[in-house]
Amino acid sequence: MRFLRITVAQAAYNLRAYLRSMRTVVMGIVMPVGLLVVLSWVFAHQGQILAVAGYPMSATAFYTGGLTAYGLMLGTFTGVMVSVISAREAGWLKRFRGSPMPAGSYLFGQIIFNVLISIALVVVMIAVATLVYGLPMRLFALWSMFCYSLLGVFAFTAIALALTRVITSAEMASTVGPFAAITLSFTSGVFLPPDLMPHWLTSASSYLPLEPLAQSMQSVLANANAGGFDPRTYLVLTAWGVAGFAVAVLTFSWQPQRV
Repeated sequence: MRFLRITVAQAAYNLRAYLRSMRTVVMGIVMPVGLLVVLSWVFAHQGQILAVAGYPMSATAFYTGGLTAYGLMLGTFTGVMVSVISAREAGWLKRFRGSPMPAGSYLFGQIIFNVLISIALVVVMIAVATLVYGLPMRLFALWSMFCYSLLGVFAFTAIALALTRVITSAEMASTVGPFAAITLSFTSGVFLPPDLMPHWLTSASSYLPLEPLAQSMQSVLANANAGGFDPRTYLVLTAWGVAGFAVAVLTFSWQPQRV
């Protein structure tokens, strides 16, 4: 009970700090919504977009699913990396480690915080797509988006924690995180329809975490017959998540890495 109470308190502290920073709110929620508005308007006149699975979908469904996945990666992967490395290099993690607070409360608080932010992003993106662009929405699609979001948070958080060992400064993290998210977005069918990219590039991206997440979210929003359980997505994201946490457990440091 004590561990849970402290973890929830840490998550609430992270949430308050997040809401006080306009830059993080803009990067995490406002920017994906803005991109959805712009790209849906630009590509609306081109009719249907060919999805990775081979069937056509509207620009709204394509960009709602893809940009939601992009927002999850940008907020979770980059957010965890920057916040954990900043706290470590400032000496806060060392103090947390030496305090009576359970060692995992800080990290689990980060995970809970990212789950809350991710759910908020999904709700906002779907609300804009449904109310502004008239995207049909099913209750099962909402549930599928929630499940995919949790799996994405798990995978991106694990990868971020694994990389904290080799990234030694907050400045480096704030550069690597957005660069990785934007690069993967262009190769994973978030900004560009898959049929505009080389086949070898889309095939390679299918083994990376963002492409399966984006493709599954796009499919469940566009296809009324989509089951909401894509085995490939669950397999790829679970593999990345488990591998990331295994590396983090073995290599994570509470001590500052820069002398």
